[in-house]
Amino acid sequence: MRKAAVIIDDDLDVRGLIQGILISAGLEVHAADSGATGVEAVRRHGPDIIVLDFGLPDFNGLEAARRIRGFSSAPILMLTGHEDLADTPFGAGVHDLMAKPFSPRELRLRVEKLLFSDEQTTVTSAQPD
Repeated sequence: MRKAAVIIDDDLDVRGLIQGILISAGLEVHAADSGATGVEAVRRHGPDIIVLDFGLPDFNGLEAARRIRGFSSAPILMLTGHEDLADTPFGAGVHDLMAKPFSPRELRLRVEKLLFSDEQTTVTSAQPD
């Protein structure tokens, strides 16, 4: 079964770049341009990974992450242009943080790492004692 991703970013160009990177990695991609539509997209599509921008028009990425954590355990990769957020997102259930601008290659590698780590956890926890 093909893995899915949800991208939540209000910048059309950035969203398109991320979408292209994730599609080239073999993921089915769903995109949203605000926190509210992003949270709903995660609820609707049940993605294997979420790429979430910190700066959203309705509420910030930390609030989006908190809402998503209410019903999903999918890994979240947060993108931010704010240097002063070094440790903050991890308390909101964010698995990784990348500064903008980012390298497309690094984004793909981090997404693949998060997906692989999630698979390892699932496989390990599913094995009998």
